[in-house]
Amino acid sequence: MKKFFATLILLLASCTNYSTDLNEQQKIQISQMTEIKKGEACSKNIFGGFTLPYIGDTAIKLSGDQSVVAAIKEAGITDVYAVDKSTKNYFFYSKRCTIVFGK
Repeated sequence: MKKFFATLILLLASCTNYSTDLNEQQKIQISQMTEIKKGEACSKNIFGGFTLPYIGDTAIKLSGDQSVVAAIKEAGITDVYAVDKSTKNYFFYSKRCTIVFGK
C-alpha cells in the first residue's frame, strides 16, 4: 500500500514554470488597463516534462496549438503588449501555453 501512495504522489507532483521577456518595454497608461485583453493558446503533450542529452525536447504533442498567432486570434488582439510562456510539467504529461496581452 505504501508503494501505491508513493507512486501516486510521484505521478501527481508537478513543476510549474512561468517566464516573462522584459527585453522590450512599452509605456502603458493606467487608464488603458481595463482595455487590455488576454489571449491564451495551449498544447497538451506526452513525455514533455524532461529533456534528454543530444536529443533535446522529448514532448510529443497530443493536441492544441501554443503559437503566438493562435493566442492573438483567440482574444482578437490587434496591438500586442507582452508575450509570456507558462509550462506545467507532470511525470509523463505537460501543458505548455503562450499568453499574449494586448489591445
